[in-house]
Amino acid sequence: MKNTILPILALLIFLFIKCSSNGDDDLIFASSTIKELTDQEYPDNCDIESRSDLWDKYNHSLFQVVRNDSLNFTVRILPENEFSDTITFKNINLLSWIPTIPNHIVEDPYLVDIGIINAEWNRQQVRFNKGEFYMSSNNEESTKTVRVDLARNCLNSYAWEVITYTEDSGNMKSMYHGWFDFPKELYRELFDEVNNGKLTFDQYRDHLELYKDPKKQVINLSVLREVEKETEVSFSDFRMQSYPLTGARKSKYKNIVCPASPILINDMLNDSTTYSTFQWPGFYDTSDPRPSTLSMLGIPKKVLVRETISKNSAKDKCYEFDISFARNTDTSYITRIVIGGILPTDLQQMPIENYNNGIKKPMGIGNHGFYEHVDYASSHSSAENPYYGFILDDNGKWVDSHFFGVDGPILHLDETDEGLLHFWLLSFERHAMVAHLTFPLN
Repeated sequence: MKNTILPILALLIFLFIKCSSNGDDDLIFASSTIKELTDQEYPDNCDIESRSDLWDKYNHSLFQVVRNDSLNFTVRILPENEFSDTITFKNINLLSWIPTIPNHIVEDPYLVDIGIINAEWNRQQVRFNKGEFYMSSNNEESTKTVRVDLARNCLNSYAWEVITYTEDSGNMKSMYHGWFDFPKELYRELFDEVNNGKLTFDQYRDHLELYKDPKKQVINLSVLREVEKETEVSFSDFRMQSYPLTGARKSKYKNIVCPASPILINDMLNDSTTYSTFQWPGFYDTSDPRPSTLSMLGIPKKVLVRETISKNSAKDKCYEFDISFARNTDTSYITRIVIGGILPTDLQQMPIENYNNGIKKPMGIGNHGFYEHVDYASSHSSAENPYYGFILDDNGKWVDSHFFGVDGPILHLDETDEGLLHFWLLSFERHAMVAHLTFPLN
């Protein structure tokens, strides 16, 4: 009966919510109001120092969704003042934003729980370059906009953002930022649709809407992969060094609450470290700092490199990195960081100062990256993604990475040695780097 009701409900919404915009006669499947935040409302905005001089000139009112067919949507961002234009995304697959899980974990209920919850609890920001979106006129916003991003942020199922960029002296600078709720009924329907037969929104409503923490249980890695070879390798530890302040590490540095003005990675490997909290509808707040347990990463003890075969349908050959850390206040307590499903062809050589361009993933199972181009996001479904990343305690039980203080890894090969891996860990909300090791892959 449930499978019959959902399509009927979708059809009723489609038929009854009808309006027109900018001369188009499309049926608007759903819409929601966009709001902006002033500097007074958002004083800890990471973009204040780097945004365009055009900031605060443009305004937008509504986010509209038109469904053309099963995988084809039109999205419009409507203007609210005389300087602004309608931003339109045509022929996009919104289902690629909706959290789902790899097919090969469906038989393990606990991995399903961890997979879908982490998929929703991590940011997915998708980039559209000039020519991949359309503007309604030749107003100033139309001529200045060179990139638009749509983001599903990590606060709950409905919290989304739109950000526009302009080019200024060769640099990409943010020009507009709006926050909105993705239409809730539509989101739930799309969630059930993309997870057809695997799970439903109602099963996970408390986790996805209210951020309810899952239970702490043992992670069964054998569901994810088969190990072909395991090698314990020597490693170099760079926690007594600094890290390049590029990308988000540069813009978010000011939002590291404690310690004040850290220089070394080791400065943050203690339980006094706090970062700016990400608050509703999606802004950083230093007045309510987020604690961490980063003393658990105090002393790296052992590195295992495994060559694995993914349990996905492609049987991808991958790497898995299993790194044990001792707590710097109690070296008998071991925490493991396990990052796997890494395709060798995805690992690229680059200098350390370009590390932000390495593989950058959130913790979880089959997740999209934090930042992706629309073509990549649409063509790389979570359903067959071999990737996974966990923090495990000394009994092999799952640890919530968000409360721990880690968002995920950055991985790349050394610029002069293609057999040497640089393994970095991003702090909570990617404010800083909290680990940097190098070790051989073979």
